[in-house]
Amino acid sequence: MTKLSGPIRAANDNLADDLARWEAETRGPFLSSHPERRDPFVTQALGWPIKPLYTPADLEAVGFDYRTDLGFPGEYPYTRSTKPNGHRSQFWTMTQVTGFGKGQAWAKRARYMLDQGLSGLILEYDLATTNGYDSDDPMVEGEVGRAGMALDSLEDLEAAFDLPFDRLKYLMSVCNAPQPVNLAMIIAALEKKGVDPRDFVLHIVNGILIEYTCVGRYIYPPEHGLRIAADCIEYIIRNHPNWAPLSIIAAQLQPAKANPVQEIAFSLAIACAYIDATLARGLTIDEVAPYMNHFVVNVDMDFFEGICKLRAFRKCWARLMKERYGATSADALKIRLMTSPTTIALTLQQPLNNIARLGIMATACALGGALKAIERGYFQSALGREQYERNRDLEEGRRKWVGVNHLTLPEEKREIEIFRLDDAMEEEQVAKVRALRARRDQPAVDAALDKVREAARNGGNLVPVCLDAVRLYATHGELCAAMRDVFGTHAPDAQLAGV
Repeated sequence: MTKLSGPIRAANDNLADDLARWEAETRGPFLSSHPERRDPFVTQALGWPIKPLYTPADLEAVGFDYRTDLGFPGEYPYTRSTKPNGHRSQFWTMTQVTGFGKGQAWAKRARYMLDQGLSGLILEYDLATTNGYDSDDPMVEGEVGRAGMALDSLEDLEAAFDLPFDRLKYLMSVCNAPQPVNLAMIIAALEKKGVDPRDFVLHIVNGILIEYTCVGRYIYPPEHGLRIAADCIEYIIRNHPNWAPLSIIAAQLQPAKANPVQEIAFSLAIACAYIDATLARGLTIDEVAPYMNHFVVNVDMDFFEGICKLRAFRKCWARLMKERYGATSADALKIRLMTSPTTIALTLQQPLNNIARLGIMATACALGGALKAIERGYFQSALGREQYERNRDLEEGRRKWVGVNHLTLPEEKREIEIFRLDDAMEEEQVAKVRALRARRDQPAVDAALDKVREAARNGGNLVPVCLDAVRLYATHGELCAAMRDVFGTHAPDAQLAGV
């Protein structure tokens, strides 16, 4: 620890006496006539006590060292930022999530957003797609195009990619369980459009392990889910090194009521699972870690807790990569945080309050600069306990939420226009995929699907064989079913689900 000397050290030594005097002579008499309005004051998620005053003596008490525990921006352990000048040099990248209807509808919306100045888009797919079914499957009737864009075949992405790619610098595709199929379709669609994959960044989320933990959009058992995620990671590192093959969506843990310590610990454990699976493919940690360091993190209304969480993420990642894996390159030691205010703090009631809430959370974002555990249900049960405790605080009034359980307005009326998808869209999409099957080379498609099954059985990388099948217009659901024939499906233990 860095030792203080001279007048500074003497001043710190006197702080304990000064603090005791302040408590006895200044704060104590005031409290006798103005008691604190709540008992105790604690942080929102962790419940840690909040002292009325902090001084340098608090840092002394925990052995704080400025250089090793905090450091300078842009230098190890990157607590204060991975960049030395923060947002003084450039603003953060602004993106927007969108996804609904058919490919043509998404392309129209995407072009509009690009016209408004965005350079990055996040493409969400509907529940049929993310769960591995085609639009004409009876299992997904009524869900086609509702919660994202319907993706049945290469034809749909050809329509969706009717975009000015010279203005699109970044595209995130969110399709975790069937990721090899989605990646293959994107590559084939870019080929059809004549787009050089080196001209922009494709970022696939590929975050299947978080789905088992708290989201639920999975298909195959966890060990196979991890295997196909690693297939995509390896394929991108070796073939498209400017793309990003993974995101750790810590932001999904926070709405599931993970506290900040759990959020960091669970996220890093999940990251280690991906890293270990990819290192087994013959790559080194300095090759792999820069592709694994994309974390999506939410910040809630507890201002300082949010700032501390972002700083802790950076520091824990840097130390984990260096001390556990022996990473040496700066790119391997730096975490990349995609940060946003959490929507779970926003309310339908008294919506103008959301402006202030978002302002607080966005400021905290700016200033902040697993496996076996999943199979045993540890993460899920821990989150279930947190949900129970946090909800009980709301129900019993210990935590006040304006408009929900505090300062409510019973007479409040809300008239909000909601976008509703035309029901005819689903009928058109169903007819389209059936017409495709009728005119394609079915024997060639069947042979390609057999090759997918063979690769699933023998451990071969699934992306190349999926790409061959996609080029023949095998459908999304058919490819997912081929893998389902080999891997089976995941049936979670209801006692361990927790959420």
